[in-house]
Amino acid sequence: MTINSITFLSLVRREVARFTKVAIQTIFAPLISTGLYLIIFSYSFQNREVAGYGVPYISFIVPGLIMMSLIQNSFANTSSSLIGAKYNGIIIDFLLAPFSYIELSLGFMIGGMVRGLLVGTVTYLVSIYFYGGAIAHPLLALFFAVLVSSIFSLFGIIAGLWAEKFDHVSIFSNFFITPLTFLSGVFYSVKGLPGIWSEVSLFNPVFYMVDAVRFAFIGQSDISPYFSALIISSLAVFLLVVVTYLFKIGYKVKS
Repeated sequence: MTINSITFLSLVRREVARFTKVAIQTIFAPLISTGLYLIIFSYSFQNREVAGYGVPYISFIVPGLIMMSLIQNSFANTSSSLIGAKYNGIIIDFLLAPFSYIELSLGFMIGGMVRGLLVGTVTYLVSIYFYGGAIAHPLLALFFAVLVSSIFSLFGIIAGLWAEKFDHVSIFSNFFITPLTFLSGVFYSVKGLPGIWSEVSLFNPVFYMVDAVRFAFIGQSDISPYFSALIISSLAVFLLVVVTYLFKIGYKVKS
């Protein structure tokens, strides 16, 4: 399947315009919770280092906090767009319009990625005040951020297609994304977990995302960043295939 640049870019512009029109709510509002985390942890653990890492605690958690913001907003953009289109009865218009299925997948995905990356960038800029802003591998950090934002943008599309009302979308956020994020090592090193729990964490896909970005920021991680890159890349490709297939069959869209 080929991509028509005109129709494809029109879809991307639509998705970006959706959240930029209410930038205070979609881009700057998420900074409140992240800013509170930074304030609390920077002053509560300002003289502490993370065991096994030898870095200040605030430097350790900043990559995870950025990932939290990026994940939540990438997911929110695509899921709200799809469920909103279904609620307003215009979802079928996307399938009838001259879009290929891959265009639909990539168009919605890029819209979510832009929002996630913008929020992640603003979060990083705020965090500079608390830890200095050093990034050991900037290009690697950008690479992982793009992959993670694409994954949760695609996951948001799946949620939006599956959901029949707005409450259903919150099921994904409250019962899947939030627990997986908080149990991914954002606030602690998985190596420090007792017993079997360090091994259980390896089944959490968000762990690999947080750990990879942490390596890009401080040059240290719990596992090999190359293995994390393989896991994350494979998941992104898999979800792109799934979403494209769901558009092709008109999952919960065609009667």
